Amino acid sequence: AFITMNPGYLGRSALPEGLKALFRPMTVMVPDLVLICENFLMAEGFAEAKVLASKFYSLYSLLKDLLSKQEHYDWGLRAIKSVLVVAGQLLRGATEGTQEAEVLMRALRDFNIPKIVKVDEVVFFGLLGDLFPGLNPERVMDKNLESCVIKACERLGFYGHETTVLKSVQLQELLDIRHCVFCMGPAGSAKSTSWKILQEARNIMKPDMKVKVTDLNPKVLPTQDLYGYINMATREWKDGLLSNIMRALGQIEDENPKWIMLDGDLDANWIESMNSVMDDNRMLTLASNE
Repeated sequence: AFITMNPGYLGRSALPEGLKALFRPMTVMVPDLVLICENFLMAEGFAEAKVLASKFYSLYSLLKDLLSKQEHYDWGLRAIKSVLVVAGQLLRGATEGTQEAEVLMRALRDFNIPKIVKVDEVVFFGLLGDLFPGLNPERVMDKNLESCVIKACERLGFYGHETTVLKSVQLQELLDIRHCVFCMGPAGSAKSTSWKILQEARNIMKPDMKVKVTDLNPKVLPTQDLYGYINMATREWKDGLLSNIMRALGQIEDENPKWIMLDGDLDANWIESMNSVMDDNRMLTLASNE
């Protein structure tokens, strides 16, 4: 048997000394992120991968040290990989003669700015400008989506403020590259409003491919009722609410978008089982080994 732990994660605690004595400890080295960035950039088609990898790592190291500490900030390898994939997509879609540094800067700016809190924006843009001097690529927005978002605001009775429209567009941009997105903020900060506006906007833009949304609060149920459990008396598996929803949506044969909204407080007790769903595995593993 072996144990792997990350005590820094939410809801984790250190391994007790008595239990730790039963296992042989093993240490692993911190990976060379500059080298990883360089290889990712080369794989995405960047000719100046070595120089850009150094700038990329320098930016993320400075952001980790200088920005305020927020629960949703992540400057680790998984976040790095996501930005580099976006940069590769932008490079392949760029016009001839576009600088690679400009493409990477745009990816860093457009991917990270939705999660940067207001007080950190000055520091973020300052560091970005220092590492990529003289570059300020124009933000490219989907004008069709933007107009549909404004129409959606009118239909739903919301005021189409510039920030409201921007957040809905940013949400769509994140959904284009990630299958799982967190909308975080205090109560009344328009988290639910943003996805409802985007849903309506997509329905306006593609009326033949309406978005199906299933909304639930994961905190109203015990974990076993959310994911399912084995009845110890009968040894039979009983689906939970979330596993039942995912099973039902998976059996729908049309290609229309399907969103599952887990609307509630983040809690290690229920979010832990979603790790494999949210990462590149895209798979929910149940206690029944299914």
